[in-house]
Amino acid sequence: MLTKTYYDELVEKLVAWNKAYYEDDRPLVDDALYDAQMKELEEIERKHPEYIRKDSPTQYAGVEEVSTKFSKVNHSLPMISLANAFGESEILEWETRINRILGEETLREYVFELKIDGLSIAIDYNNGKLIKAATRGNGKEGEDVTENVRTINTLPKEISYKKPISIRGEVFINKSDFEKINKEQEASGRTLYANPRNTAAGSLRQLDASVTATRKLDAFFYSLFPFNALDSDVKNEDYKYSTHYESLKLLDDYGFKTNKANNIICKNISEVIELYKKYEELRNSFDYDIDGAVVKINQLDLQKTLGSTSKSPRWAIALKFSAEIVETQIESVSMELGRLGTITPTANLTAVKLAGSTVRRATLHNFDQIDRLGVRIGDWVKVRKAGEIIPEIVEVNLDKRSSTKTQEIEIPKTCPVCGSPVEKSDVSYRCTNIATCAAQVQRRIEHWCSKGAMDISGVGPALVATLLEEKLISYPLDLYKLKKEQIINLERMAEKSSQNAISSIDESRTRTFSKLLFAFGIKHVGANVAESIASFYPDLSILEHEVLEEFEGAKLHSIDGLGPKITQSLLDFFQSDLYDKFAKDLKENPDLLKIKPIEVKQLGDKFQGMTFVITGTLSQSRSHYEALIKENGGKVSSSVSKKTNYLLSGEDAGSKLGKAQEFGVKIIDEQEFMVLIHR
Repeated sequence: MLTKTYYDELVEKLVAWNKAYYEDDRPLVDDALYDAQMKELEEIERKHPEYIRKDSPTQYAGVEEVSTKFSKVNHSLPMISLANAFGESEILEWETRINRILGEETLREYVFELKIDGLSIAIDYNNGKLIKAATRGNGKEGEDVTENVRTINTLPKEISYKKPISIRGEVFINKSDFEKINKEQEASGRTLYANPRNTAAGSLRQLDASVTATRKLDAFFYSLFPFNALDSDVKNEDYKYSTHYESLKLLDDYGFKTNKANNIICKNISEVIELYKKYEELRNSFDYDIDGAVVKINQLDLQKTLGSTSKSPRWAIALKFSAEIVETQIESVSMELGRLGTITPTANLTAVKLAGSTVRRATLHNFDQIDRLGVRIGDWVKVRKAGEIIPEIVEVNLDKRSSTKTQEIEIPKTCPVCGSPVEKSDVSYRCTNIATCAAQVQRRIEHWCSKGAMDISGVGPALVATLLEEKLISYPLDLYKLKKEQIINLERMAEKSSQNAISSIDESRTRTFSKLLFAFGIKHVGANVAESIASFYPDLSILEHEVLEEFEGAKLHSIDGLGPKITQSLLDFFQSDLYDKFAKDLKENPDLLKIKPIEVKQLGDKFQGMTFVITGTLSQSRSHYEALIKENGGKVSSSVSKKTNYLLSGEDAGSKLGKAQEFGVKIIDEQEFMVLIHR
């Protein structure tokens, strides 16, 4: 059964993946897994519109809020994202949706374009000169990367068209140039880059444009818009084209690089499907990465008739290729420890090329997964890319087992790092030595320093490992006792890097309480859950008292999205030796942290014992009203019954309105609801 808690966890997971992809340039999962999870989220929201949250990734493109070291700029026209189709059947479903609006008999053409795996960019020109370039961001505003974009040699800095115009394209690095960059990295003893897409994104977002210039960025462009393109009175002469394909030719005329050889007009959807299958087979034959294709209705007047939803245009769709799968052999299995002590079996593989990068390891997730797959050391296995660095094993080639010496993968009885006993937790096994296991200590401190937590940018994993090795720290609060002279002589540390470390540690002393709560790494308490809790409890001592002294009747049970697993995790944390150490240290050294409280929501009791049902279209989201009801002691149900006290009804109310009338339930509109709140 799909619950609100499951929905909230899915939203938080996708928000984190979006942030990693769009802001940090380090995707946590591959497109196939992300797209599948997004599809599930959309399906849940279709069935349960009352669940929809403002921060759901379905409600915006990219990231909800642009967090950046660059200036934020508004796009001259919004950069909305495209809907996805997976395989032939979903392509046909897209055409069926088009036919409902245009009619099957309406003649139309499709333009087939390759979907470049790079970074979306919007570039504005005026009086023929490049004036602004920005990343997608959240679709409405992005990062100002104008000076970096000017370093792209294939991009014209001046064009013949003199009116204001916005150009859209995709920035990327060719595979051959990426290999050269990594050879230079290897020769100088530096870390290798993961893949061309991440390298292109990171290069475009360098603060020093001279660094960007060395990365040999390239770009393909696929659309242009006069600034007034959305105005109803725009005339054809402003466009100078009546089809999308003509606009691509116009881009060529202005000097923009288009993927001319692979931009193809199709007379019907069957031709689109044939090209889709053809290019899926050819996907690795290009010197740039592609992850699918984009198909657009060619005629602009038909595009206008089809229009857009709030999320994406109806006249265009992204056709995604299936995940690539390769076969290789398991040489050994390592046991990796996470910050919560979870032991993750990881297969060490015979090196193999997968989706453009060399793969040497693959996650086995947990021992239940090992049993399901029946996998052993020595097996030949099929691997797909389910993450940026560590792909996953999906199948064992049993036909090869008879000719291969294999060995069972045993569940460890003790922690592979500290030797402490291991216990089973859900489907995983965990080291019980939470406080002093070296691996857990290191992961915990790395998490504390991460961007979503205390954001100590000057202290990365390598420095954390060195500080632990030199016994300068043993847990997160020790960072705040460090002096510059203690770290300046460490390996790979110098004056500037030491000062950066100390400065970023000092800056983190005044983070908000929600950041601190997330930084603790409490099981099930992600960034969004931490913000929800912190909005009701202004500081650590109040939350500690609520959890330890008032647990059974604690108000935190009323906070939307906090189920029994989360509240139990909070209780376990406040009863742990780790928290005792933290509290004692902070009591003895109160200046270590100066945490900022955030605005607190007061839980009222106006709706105590009352049940509400929400239906129809309202001026604000259902989640907004749901929060108001719960903050005032009420409950929200998805269905009307005789026990329902109020039906909050908007426009186009459905069957729930009839049920409420049948049961004699009080029906109110938004204005009447606000009267109840303020009475």
